[in-house]
Order: sequence, then structure tokens, then C-alpha cells
Amino acid sequence: MKSKPSRGRPREYDPDAALAAALGEFRRRGYTATSLDHLSAATGMARPSLYAAFGNKLEIYRKAVRLYAEQSAERRRSALFDEPSLQKGLDGYFAEIIGVYVPKESDPLGCPILSVISGEAAADPEIGAELATAVGRTDSLFRQRMMLAAEAGEIPAETDVAGLAAMLAALQHSLALRARAGARRPELLELARSHVALALKAAGAGLAEPTPG
Repeated sequence: MKSKPSRGRPREYDPDAALAAALGEFRRRGYTATSLDHLSAATGMARPSLYAAFGNKLEIYRKAVRLYAEQSAERRRSALFDEPSLQKGLDGYFAEIIGVYVPKESDPLGCPILSVISGEAAADPEIGAELATAVGRTDSLFRQRMMLAAEAGEIPAETDVAGLAAMLAALQHSLALRARAGARRPELLELARSHVALALKAAGAGLAEPTPG
């Protein structure tokens, strides 16, 4: 006697692939314009399955961004911190960031965070908190790198590290906006290089090789 197929068995899916597909929808459409039907179509999961697996729309977005941050954090930190030269490290970091903002095989999409939720941040406290966390994380990363550069003698010890870090973070935000507006990779790379050079010159950086530890 043949056994009856089990009913209600959850459909198998790859959580990382589903979240990546969801983030792609958010990046293309923006947070508000992305509906659960869009997410369902992109992930291949029915709406009840989406709810069961990830929660509501905000939770889906949060989990998708968290996955993106985890997957990209090591590459960004490596570009910024593994290169002894501050200017080369910053150039490498922004090249990595621009590669995310303007994928080689698709249209410019901007930042998976700044370009998706900035328009909703003022009206929704939860989304505003997400944005504030992302901005603070970028500021902190640049401050850490500027402190190391000051200790190594690449920038003067009296440099306003917090101010320089904020200037570089503002450059990243500008690149995200320009990418969202359609700017292409070569234009963004040139803009990043020139602004990094100007920022370091303003800080009084000698741009010499750092002092060996």
C-alpha cells in the first residue's frame, strides 16, 4: 500500500539566497515600493512561507541587510586596514564600496542601506534607527583607521580624527547617492580618488609610508 505524501511539509529553500533576492528587490524598488508580492516573486516563496521564515517586511529587510553586512564586512575591513599606506587603503576601500554600488553586470543600485531606507527614516522610528546604526558603523570604521594612521605618523598627531572620519563617511554617502542617480563606475572611482587626496591634504598628511611598529 502506497503511503500518502505528507501534507503541509515546508518547501525547501536556501535562506541566504532568498534574502539576497529580497535585498535585490529592495535595492531596485526602494523600501516602500517593495511589496510582499514582489518579495514572494523574487524569492520563489509564498507569502505565508516568507512570514514563517523571516517575519514581516521590515524584518525581511533587516535580515537581508544583516546578511549583506556579514558577507561584505571582511572585504571592506581588509581593503581599509590590511594596506599599510593610508591613501592606498582608502582607495581600495572605496573601490570595494563602489563595486557594490555599481555591480558590473547590472544598473547602478547605490547602497543597500542608504539608498533603500533614507526616504522613510524620518517618518518611521524603526527605520530611522536602522539608518542611524549604519551611519554610526561607517563613522566608527573610519575613526579606527584614522587613529591607526595618526599612531603610525601618516597624519599629524593633532589631526581632528573624528572630523576627518566624518568627511570620508560623507564621501561614501555621496557616492551612494550618485550611484543611485546613475553615475557609472569610472566616474565614481575618479571622484573617490580625488576626494581622498583632498581630505588627506587638508588633514596635513604627508602621505609617506607609515612608521614601522
